[in-house]
Amino acid sequence: MNVDERRLWDRIERLGRVGAVEGGGIVRPPYGTTHAEAVGLVATWARAAGLEPGLDATGNLIATLPGRDPSLASIGLGSHLDTVPNGGRFDGGLGVLAALEVLQTLGEAGITPRRPLSLLGFADEEGNTFGIGVLSAQLWIGEIPPERFGEIRDRDGRGLERYLADFDVPGLPRVERPDLAAYLELHVEQGPVLDTDGGVAAAVTGIVGISRTTVVFRGEANHAGTTPMAMRKDALWGAAELALAVRDLGVAATEGDVVSTVGVFEVFPGATNVVPGEVRMRIEMRCPDEDQMASLRERVETLVAEAASRHGLQVALEAWHHAPAVPMHPVPLRATRRALVDAGLPERSMPSWAGHDAKVLARRIPTGMLFVPSRGGYSHSPLEHTDAAHCAAGAQALLHAALRLADEATL
Repeated sequence: MNVDERRLWDRIERLGRVGAVEGGGIVRPPYGTTHAEAVGLVATWARAAGLEPGLDATGNLIATLPGRDPSLASIGLGSHLDTVPNGGRFDGGLGVLAALEVLQTLGEAGITPRRPLSLLGFADEEGNTFGIGVLSAQLWIGEIPPERFGEIRDRDGRGLERYLADFDVPGLPRVERPDLAAYLELHVEQGPVLDTDGGVAAAVTGIVGISRTTVVFRGEANHAGTTPMAMRKDALWGAAELALAVRDLGVAATEGDVVSTVGVFEVFPGATNVVPGEVRMRIEMRCPDEDQMASLRERVETLVAEAASRHGLQVALEAWHHAPAVPMHPVPLRATRRALVDAGLPERSMPSWAGHDAKVLARRIPTGMLFVPSRGGYSHSPLEHTDAAHCAAGAQALLHAALRLADEATL
């Protein structure tokens, strides 16, 4: 029983034309006209597969293949249908279409799993409209309750409630969300690891934690020509030293299990002939281990104080914003690992360095993920590409993982 590689690829290409813009890339913001078109297209294919698709109260596409035991909760399979501005065809879209391919393949083979399997096409994962990443997944598990919908607004003040009221896909009824026993998501890696070493697919062990903070060094702005070097309080000296030290934290990680970045670096007053009086910098670190992350934060705080003292600067370090690492549940993780072997692939595991719908759902629901390569590591880009054979291999592994979870007695 194999997924249909050509059908899956044709659908990836067809969905990739929805929201395509001149010059390359896709613009498919949540609850907009191109998003509605994408939902309608996938729903058409779902109907052709014998399913009955619908929309839930927050615009997520749902279609369920019934199981042998209707009393059991469903296994959710999916990803998201929105994109970043000028995004690619595979981020999100592959996971939704692979889920559909799994349900259609099983239906065509006459196989009814023990538990129902539900296709989920989340409406808003990227967070570009409201500035809230993985919004739909948070709405799904109730982390953002309906009474807070009025607080969620776009840059023009238009609220989520208005978006939901206006979002319409002709012919799609309102449906209730299925109870989920577990969730599986196939996704492109969005990084270069699998592509670089020739890997075809991997089970995801967990999604890394992310810690961010802002550091502001303050010295004395003064004439760059008349202020002797020994008498300067140059805020950039401390900031530059810290930026290199932050880099070294990631480089020194022995297992490649830390990435560290200074993504914002603002110098004031920003004139060629003025000694910098203030520098504002934004630090981000990602790591799959919470204890290690705590040590990294402590180390950064020490480095901040040392750099300020060495250069005679004042410094302010804002509170850390921390999103904890989320491990995959052991049962779905075991299922995804074994599914790779079932699909004729080597068993392989790796962490995810980017966030996904799965990261939010994993806080409440047993969750597993599978990765396939991103050519050159490109993602969130018109250059995003995953070979057809890799897409099919990932969908095949997803099918086996779904069947394994559907037969689990307890979840």
